[in-house]
Amino acid sequence: MRDLARKTMHGRKAGSAGAFLAVLLASTLVTALAVLVESGVRGGLPPQRYAGADAVVGGVQALPVVEDTDLGLSERVRLPADVVDAVADVPGVAEAVGDVSVPVSVVADGAVAETERPVAGHGWSATALTPFAVAEGGAAPERDVEVAVEDDLASALDIDAGDRIELAVGGVASAYTVTGVVSRPDGDARESAVFLTDDAVAALAGVDESARWDAIGVVAADGESAGDLADRIADAVPDVRTYTGDARGHVEFFDIGRARVELTVLAASLGGTTVLIAMFVVAGTMALSIQQRRREFALLRAVGATRRQVRRLVGAEVMLLATSAAVIGAVPGYLLAVILGRAFAGSGLLPEDFQLAMGPVPGSGAVVLCLVTARLAGWVAARRPSRLNPVEALGESAVEKSQLGAGRVVTGLVLLLLGVAASGIPLLVPGMVGVAGAASGVLLLAIGVALLGPRLLGAAAGLLGGPVRRLSPVHGYLATANMRANSRRLAAAVTPIVLAVAFVSFQLFSQSTLAAAAGRQTIDGVVADHVVTGQDGGVAPAVTEELRRELDDDTTVTPVVHSQIVVRYSELGEPTMETFPAQGLDPDGLEHTLDLEVREGDLGALDDGTVALSRTAAATFGASVGETVDLVLGDGTEIEPTVVAVYGRGLGFGDVTLPHDQLAAHTTTGLDSWVLVGGDADAAGDAVARVTDDHPGLVAGTGADLTAAGSAERAAESSTSLVAILALLAYLAVSVVNTLVMATAERTREFALLRLAGAGRRHVLAMMRVETAVIVAVSVVVGLLVALPPLVGVSVGLTESPLPSISPTGFSGIVLVTALLGFLAIGLPARAALRLRPVDAIGLRE
Repeated sequence: MRDLARKTMHGRKAGSAGAFLAVLLASTLVTALAVLVESGVRGGLPPQRYAGADAVVGGVQALPVVEDTDLGLSERVRLPADVVDAVADVPGVAEAVGDVSVPVSVVADGAVAETERPVAGHGWSATALTPFAVAEGGAAPERDVEVAVEDDLASALDIDAGDRIELAVGGVASAYTVTGVVSRPDGDARESAVFLTDDAVAALAGVDESARWDAIGVVAADGESAGDLADRIADAVPDVRTYTGDARGHVEFFDIGRARVELTVLAASLGGTTVLIAMFVVAGTMALSIQQRRREFALLRAVGATRRQVRRLVGAEVMLLATSAAVIGAVPGYLLAVILGRAFAGSGLLPEDFQLAMGPVPGSGAVVLCLVTARLAGWVAARRPSRLNPVEALGESAVEKSQLGAGRVVTGLVLLLLGVAASGIPLLVPGMVGVAGAASGVLLLAIGVALLGPRLLGAAAGLLGGPVRRLSPVHGYLATANMRANSRRLAAAVTPIVLAVAFVSFQLFSQSTLAAAAGRQTIDGVVADHVVTGQDGGVAPAVTEELRRELDDDTTVTPVVHSQIVVRYSELGEPTMETFPAQGLDPDGLEHTLDLEVREGDLGALDDGTVALSRTAAATFGASVGETVDLVLGDGTEIEPTVVAVYGRGLGFGDVTLPHDQLAAHTTTGLDSWVLVGGDADAAGDAVARVTDDHPGLVAGTGADLTAAGSAERAAESSTSLVAILALLAYLAVSVVNTLVMATAERTREFALLRLAGAGRRHVLAMMRVETAVIVAVSVVVGLLVALPPLVGVSVGLTESPLPSISPTGFSGIVLVTALLGFLAIGLPARAALRLRPVDAIGLRE
């Protein structure tokens, strides 16, 4: 049977090539996404400053989620001061050194100097973890006004021991005396280090004894295994995580750890939808390839082949083709993962130096998944030709069966109804539950349309038949008649286009709807006359206090700090944890700086032990004014505040609002994101200008500048989503072309028959142009109709408006790309088929 399968595939190279390409592309895409998921677990960056430590101890940086990916915390979980002694007492530990890191800016001539690499301050004791060596003539800092500088930074600034240097955090600069220049064994590093006394760096970082260390580096005693030592530390010291090998870099580089969590979530969510679409395309292409051979199967049945033999032949062909395609496709999948990784780095999701994990599991998993899908598709597609008796089989090989099975029709209708119902969930269920339900509607509707494709295409041909025939009497008649007679074949060609248009439209326009609503809320909500922001990561609390001293009582100064928190709540009766954006602010005089559009309660009552929620968040959590919510702050601190207000502008300012001091105390840097100043515009403007001039790295602007900054952040988030959308679109585009080429190439004998009946070459091409135009029009309209109900539902759930924001540019791009793909994929193979003489072509096998 294998030899027969090989000969059959060799004799039908065109059909086999199309199915081969479909499986190969699916394997490539699935492998790439699986590599990204694995990189979220094992990727990152090897240790640099911690290279001399055998093990590194850090805080528990994620919340465990049952049967799902752990939920990462957005802020550094620091360790208490006494943990260093507890780790040092573990048998086998030669030395335990605590480390805390604080980003600093170098000040030159009153402004922040540009350095080749970011600069971070550390305590002198942490030099043992690399280890750093002091150049001859230098010494360790012993006083809080002294600092040791890494050699690359010292060379760039042209400083040496005895010189003065200014370092700033949040706009507040301090002068230090350089006691020495230090160097590391490996000069290649992502950041430059400066070393202060342990007390001085703790003061800059704003840490205390209860949350003192970012990490603890451990040096093992002679003969001790790092793995065994890590296990003993984990057993002896509670509430810590111990890392060895390259995993030490996960603790050293906090942005790497956060990026791993975000990459895992994004790749897993994208992977689920993409795998489903890829498998659907593979199944459809396999079915089309087998359907094109109905004449061959009919002849096999007529000469005595049994049903089992036909099924075995199809199975052998599918496995031979799919195995080679899946294995070959997995190889470029790793290259595609690198390309996607670089694109995500460009959008800001990943650091530029993030290293992907390249293991064998993603490729192996993709191969197995493709093989299973192809085999199931082949089995389903081979059922009908194998079950027909020889006479019926020969009859169906000449004329395509137009009717659909009752089960297929019922399933398609049920899915369409479920899709419409899911799209309307936000009308009944507010909050993110309703939005998620509406988003699922696009998948249900797309599958329903795919199942009912032949009927929908036949109906469309009937509706368009009259207008098309009036515009082109001869060619329009031939095109619409062909569409009605071969609705199954054309439905197989249209389905990938509908899927592409529907999914891309939903992803693109849901993002534009969210961005437009957030932009409007930010513009309407910022009523402050002046805004102070920081170039080096934020604004120090001391700057806020100075502004308050400089301004009179009629002016309001509102510092705003941002973070990400985790909320525990019940969703459909099941306990759920989800990350939400949060802001911390002082409610005093808030009417002069920020308008959150309060719907219920009083934002002025915001104080320790209370919280305000956006309309969407309150509905999602099922919490109203007077009730409590279960929150986990960015550093893992758990609180249960009482809701005192519900506001409407959550998209522009965050879903959760907490007291400023409470949230700021649980962020990594303790710096404010912005400081809003409202009141007497002229007097405030002079004071703001004076303060920002005295603090390097601070910038004074207006509410419009803040809106622009928010737009830039949303643009960065949208670009990350756009990368994922483009990857899916590229796959769908190639799949569309592949399917259309297969469907058109099958029609060589049909074109020959038309030419023998008197039609010229130009008549056939004109008929195909009309047919392509109808296919493109139907695909775009149906695809947009599939995407529209979920878009309306998402818009209602997020913005309270049933009108989604549809970009004219995006809409035009979808139409143009669809038309281009359709005309190229149908026109080129049609021209190739017409090169043959009709007499020669009519004798070709189907």
